[in-house]
Amino acid sequence: MPEVSPNPGAVRSRVSRLLVLLVVALIPILLCVALGRYEAERIAQREASLASAFIVGQVVSIVETAQSAARTFAPRANEACDTLSPDLTRKAAAVPYVRTLNILYEGRIDCSSAYSQQAVPDGGWLNGSAQASQDEWLLIVDDTPMVRNRPSLLVGVAGEAGRAVVAVVDVQYLLDLLHGAAPLTVFRQAELRVGEGAVLREAMALVNVRGAPLLVDVQKRMSGATIDLKIYGRPERILENWRALLLRYMPWAAAFSAWLVWLVRRLQQSGQSRREQLLRAIRANEFHVEYQPLYGVETGRCEGVEALLRWVRPGTGAIRPDEFIQVAEEEHVIVPLTQHLLKLIERDVATWEVAPGFHLGVNFAPEHLSGVQLVSDVQALRTAVAPHGATITLEITERTLVRNTEQARSNLVALRREGVRVAIDDFGMGYCSLSYLEKFPFDILKIDRGFVLTIDAQGSKAAVLDAIIDLAHSLGARLVAEGVETQVQRDYLCARGVTYIQGFFYARPMPSEAFVRWYRANGAHMSPNPHMTAGT
Repeated sequence: MPEVSPNPGAVRSRVSRLLVLLVVALIPILLCVALGRYEAERIAQREASLASAFIVGQVVSIVETAQSAARTFAPRANEACDTLSPDLTRKAAAVPYVRTLNILYEGRIDCSSAYSQQAVPDGGWLNGSAQASQDEWLLIVDDTPMVRNRPSLLVGVAGEAGRAVVAVVDVQYLLDLLHGAAPLTVFRQAELRVGEGAVLREAMALVNVRGAPLLVDVQKRMSGATIDLKIYGRPERILENWRALLLRYMPWAAAFSAWLVWLVRRLQQSGQSRREQLLRAIRANEFHVEYQPLYGVETGRCEGVEALLRWVRPGTGAIRPDEFIQVAEEEHVIVPLTQHLLKLIERDVATWEVAPGFHLGVNFAPEHLSGVQLVSDVQALRTAVAPHGATITLEITERTLVRNTEQARSNLVALRREGVRVAIDDFGMGYCSLSYLEKFPFDILKIDRGFVLTIDAQGSKAAVLDAIIDLAHSLGARLVAEGVETQVQRDYLCARGVTYIQGFFYARPMPSEAFVRWYRANGAHMSPNPHMTAGT
């Protein structure tokens, strides 16, 4: 068997397979990296969501507590401070979070739990941001007349006679809340605004949040004001979480990547090894040839056979010819496979005793047909079988297109001069049947089984089949009808001048030894296959 050299298509295929393996290897790794980053950000967002829910909930609780205390004195806001002050003092001492309770009127503290005197100026703590006439309001101020340079949350409730009851909440409660629920060790910054006024930050630290992701921005309406909480994440913490996730899951991703590469490689080897499987099967002599007899209509006897390559793979069984022939063509092993077929035919025919001019049909694929080896290969077979009475009929198949038609035509012309006949196989079923009639010299047309099946049980006219027969007669070509299975089909074809009949009605394909016995017993006369009936 001649050495099969690499071809550019195989090289490109090998490169593409390597690229596929590289992509398959990278996909789990890249997915792990991307999903790890996504999960790290999700973790930061979940932490911020939990923190924000807790902070806002606690702020609402503090405000509601202060409001409840202030509402207690709203109906009494117009009472004299001497009467009201002791109650304000007791209430402020008893209510959590509230530092002082105050009666605000016309820009002054009219009464306070912290002072016994009256009419203490408010010191501009409202800064015009909230009006005492509003029903309820919230305001963070930088300081109060009672405690300077210390921010406070004012919770105001409208009272009688244009007065307002104001509960002062020390913002240290809110700052401690931010520190406990959203510490700077976990988040870059948490910013809390309750109503109007200043924004609270942990330790009032002004941290640069540029480049830091905003994890949550919660806004809650309460008492005509808005509680607004923003929490910014620390990129380095997200990076730490990302790194930890990669350390946890990357080994699994790498293992999965390796498994995928192995799996794809196995699949590639399965496809890639088809070529080697065929070459190995040739070397292991796993192929054999079966021969299907052709019935000569004029002579009424067996006048030839078609050689059919068969593959019985150890451990697997018979492989369908259309499968391995297609693989051989795709993997560019069809020429070595056909050359092996010729060697097998040569070995078989050496044991035959057939009449001179015996038709021996051999299929050649387009790649072989247009190759430079065709003439020498067929000449070698012709030289080997001629002494035993066989005449080669080269059958052209149409599974793939003949690319170098000039070389193919030149090969056929040369072989016909030496007595080799040419048949166009499966005529009418391929995409280039009619073009073959123009491009290549031929002697025989083989009618595909599909047209023979159009003959119904009554033997009525089959228009397309009749047209093919008429075309062959007009071209002076002999006809082989394939796939004949019934007496009706046989009679119909014989009546229309078909030269040869091939099919199960006459004989099934058989190995060489079986054919030799069959030929001795049946070759001289028409004997329908006993396994076929007229109605089959």
